[in-house]
Amino acid sequence: MKKTAVVFFSGIFLLAATSAFAQPAGKAIVDKECARCHNLKKVENAKKNAAEWEKTLDRMIKKGAAVKPADRDAVLKYLQTLNK
Repeated sequence: MKKTAVVFFSGIFLLAATSAFAQPAGKAIVDKECARCHNLKKVENAKKNAAEWEKTLDRMIKKGAAVKPADRDAVLKYLQTLNK
């Protein structure tokens, strides 16, 4: 019984620890770069389709959002998951 409880609680701990760090690839960049100028609720609540997100992201990059070209697709993919 004791061994089962230890295994069970260890599993719960590991699941909680990994889920806290599991996030879409572009989310961390959005959280950091968009929050420099915007409340993240504004970003999360925006109702945009894929083309609108792409246009917005390109405009924000021109205004100084530090999104590397290699990260652009991941950011777009994450933004497109919002408000579905």
